[in-house]
Amino acid sequence: MRRTSFALAVLVMLSCGSAYAQEEAGQFRTAVSALGGLSVGSSRSFEFAGGRGSFGHGSDAGFAVGGGLAHDFSSRLTLEANGAYLDRNAGAWSADVGLRLNLVPSGESLVPYFAVSGGVYGERGDRLARTLTDDPRYLANPPQPRVPGTRRPGRGPVPIPDFRGGNARDALNTGTSSETDGLLTLGGGVVLAAGPHVFVRPDARAQVVFSGDTRVLGLFTLNFGYRF
Repeated sequence: MRRTSFALAVLVMLSCGSAYAQEEAGQFRTAVSALGGLSVGSSRSFEFAGGRGSFGHGSDAGFAVGGGLAHDFSSRLTLEANGAYLDRNAGAWSADVGLRLNLVPSGESLVPYFAVSGGVYGERGDRLARTLTDDPRYLANPPQPRVPGTRRPGRGPVPIPDFRGGNARDALNTGTSSETDGLLTLGGGVVLAAGPHVFVRPDARAQVVFSGDTRVLGLFTLNFGYRF
């Protein structure tokens, strides 16, 4: 009798522990979401054709739209993948995969979290091309960008051609160029449950873009999601 009672007690404890673990992790562990928000930070300005340099960066802000997919490994750890289009410069996008560390079990109605991820960032920018036509002297040896009045060894002062007359024509053509760089994101937010399936998730991230000169962008979004 005592053995039977002990066995029943063990089974009840195991059943309760299993039920508690399932409730703690949440009944629905996979989620899809749509996001909208704002991207802020510096963008590339005009750059010279041929990759010789750029005029620098300027501050920029634009809307962000995209979506994401997430899955709870456990009540405290969530794998996520996100992608977004960013209205920056002539157009930008980002895609990343990472982890969310939930500060409370994911089955709660309010779950704050920290997040870290890695991925890629692409941006299109304006491109400035300078072309000289009709004059063989400049077609054969186009002037390099230098400070007027400085000397080149054995060649005298830098010539400063007058493109307003004669046969030389100085044309400035603009276009777009694209570049893709590595991306690291750090940030956090909170998951607000609006029911067993629906949730809202405000999120703030710092996007570290590893281009020629590292830039940090801010991404502030509101996610609307569905669990299943």
